[in-house]
Amino acid sequence: MKTDEPKGIWSYLLSRDARMTIILPIIIYNASFWLWSAGAALVLTALYSGVVELYAKERSSLSIVLLILVSGVCHYLYLHGYTLLGIRQESVFLSVSGALSVVVVFMFYSFIGRPFIRGLAEKSMPRLKTIPAYGTPAYSKVWRELSFLWIVIYLIKAVFIYQVSYHKGLPVELFVLLAGWPLTLAMVFFSFYWPKYRWSSIESINKS
Repeated sequence: MKTDEPKGIWSYLLSRDARMTIILPIIIYNASFWLWSAGAALVLTALYSGVVELYAKERSSLSIVLLILVSGVCHYLYLHGYTLLGIRQESVFLSVSGALSVVVVFMFYSFIGRPFIRGLAEKSMPRLKTIPAYGTPAYSKVWRELSFLWIVIYLIKAVFIYQVSYHKGLPVELFVLLAGWPLTLAMVFFSFYWPKYRWSSIESINKS
């Protein structure tokens, strides 16, 4: 069962769909935040996502935008004095709230039967829709497993960062950094490689 894994990921990140639903929303949010305020960043990003959804030829879930908005709301509340679990250090707050945002968004998409990572994978690798496993219970099961794994990992991240932030002498900023983009990148790559292994395992069990 061969898929264009690494090539598919990078091709998708360079595609128009990725520019519209991932790259531009991130740029709009961050540029608006630094130029004006967190509130302006949220409003402009939400307006942008609405326009994209309205004029898109294919209805997209815009799941990345939802994740940005949930994280943005948390940051907005923090900047206005509403803290989470008494966290005062901004980097720790952003790390914990960002992890919990992932948990909430992944749980939402799992609940409606459209696992977050499945949508991203199918857009980056259209060939997934042509493999023998596509449309089978095993195909859906693997994406549900991955969603559950993301939820568990990011819950662990939130608890871990929260706990170490209260231990003086520990390199909290280093832990926040490692649990940031390196963890996300590792999870994304794992999520593209793991399904192939699982589907092969399930096929082997069914044949035996």
